[in-house]
Amino acid sequence: MAHFRASMEGDKQVLLGRIVTMDDGGTVHERGALCIEGDRISAVVSDPAHIPASFADVTAVQTQGTLYPGLIELHNHLSYNFLPLWSVPKRYTNRNQWRTQEPDYDTSIALPAKVLGSNVDQDYARSIARFVECRSLLGGTTTTQGLSSGGTGGKKWYRGLTRNVEAPYDPLFPAAGGHTLDYLPAEIATDLAPALQKDRPFFYHLSEGTDDDARQRFLDLEYAPNTWAIDRDLITIHCTALKAEHFPRLEAAAGMVWSPLSNLLLYGETANVAAAKSAGVKIALGSDWSPSGSKNLLGELKIARLVSQHHNSLFTDEELVRMVTSTPARMLGWQGLVGSIERGKKADILILEGSYQDSYEQLITAREDHVIAVVIDGRPRHGRMGFLDFDTSQQERFVIGGKDYALDLAEQGDDPLAGLSLGTAIAKLTYGLANLPKLAAEAPAPMTMAFSLIEDQVLSIDFDLDEGEDFRVVQDEVRKAVPILRPLPMAPITAVDDAAFRDALKANVNLPDYLKDAL
Repeated sequence: MAHFRASMEGDKQVLLGRIVTMDDGGTVHERGALCIEGDRISAVVSDPAHIPASFADVTAVQTQGTLYPGLIELHNHLSYNFLPLWSVPKRYTNRNQWRTQEPDYDTSIALPAKVLGSNVDQDYARSIARFVECRSLLGGTTTTQGLSSGGTGGKKWYRGLTRNVEAPYDPLFPAAGGHTLDYLPAEIATDLAPALQKDRPFFYHLSEGTDDDARQRFLDLEYAPNTWAIDRDLITIHCTALKAEHFPRLEAAAGMVWSPLSNLLLYGETANVAAAKSAGVKIALGSDWSPSGSKNLLGELKIARLVSQHHNSLFTDEELVRMVTSTPARMLGWQGLVGSIERGKKADILILEGSYQDSYEQLITAREDHVIAVVIDGRPRHGRMGFLDFDTSQQERFVIGGKDYALDLAEQGDDPLAGLSLGTAIAKLTYGLANLPKLAAEAPAPMTMAFSLIEDQVLSIDFDLDEGEDFRVVQDEVRKAVPILRPLPMAPITAVDDAAFRDALKANVNLPDYLKDAL
């Protein structure tokens, strides 16, 4: 049996299976062949007998599965994405209520993240980076928002396994900017409008909540009469407070990122996606973060489908799959490089076992243990042992749903995570969460300078829900938090291995009954 191996420059691979291209025509090759050379797709053919002559001597790999473009996630707070699901105390109408006024948010989310992410023991920050990237990877994600650090040189972006929209590997990809907290009305003209003139994608959390204050954040975008800070570079996140009459204006943006589970768990409502679709707004999916979201995009697809079904099957299965493939690629301006399986594009591929059901439904219903391989730049980063060409010196064995997988975590050159396995990262974070009061009590006095930077082979974590804090402020906050901290559990990295996850969702006070029943 031929095994799939990492493609080096000039190397060639041929993968056989059902190919769901996600091209503009929705082409699906039931028994196709995908030809990869180096990091690029060289050919996609419907009949393996018709592969290019230059691939005739390549031994084809029979995947016995279905190939999709690698999944693209445009919203995730990675610095918090290792924490367990939060037992939300009540329904909120604005994100600033839980973020600034809810004591249990500090106890369960903000302070635990800071205790570990700012710890002088570098292995905590390194473990967070390893865990959150692998959490995305194990769910088929090949592109996501990034993990950043702060310091005297300004914000730095960690570059690792998956593509980072803020710091992509390749200069061909436009790098994104963004802002997490609400802009003040005066800042729309001074900060947001100029950011949109840089001809690059820009993420902005907009109108998160359900009340008039959240809605006002959208109205603030009209910073001068008939002049709006909305154009094709703006990618808006959440938009839960918008009414139907607002979405035609939002159609001028690149699109909206929808996080239905997180919205429902915090606010009991989600964005008016029916109005957004009617207005022609592009919609992508994001799982938001682990305290109130899905484990990964495979989970968020399932929630999105249930919401769609509740609204009279608002979206087809193909439209839902496009929310994690071709649509986010187009919103980023990356559609010429990723988001579909087409000749000349990057070989970012997700392979699922089998081809026995509708191809779009198969992705939506897939679990993490249905994944055969996740490929980025032609290199299999994650996949089944027995399918990958497994090198014990380069790859880590990991069990998902009782099945053996291999993770290729090796990087060339300067890698702040070098030598850190996912298993070790999980063990480190498990200990840290179980010993939060102890670690906070041991935190040193505030330092006289900011934490070291990524390029110095040291990684610190930037907390984007508390923009503007430097390391000294965080350390002082951690030391004062000892009396209110409590140990937290370390939840399994995948949904298929987390037997308690579904019950925890159903226990949420805000989740609508139709979703609880469906779960």
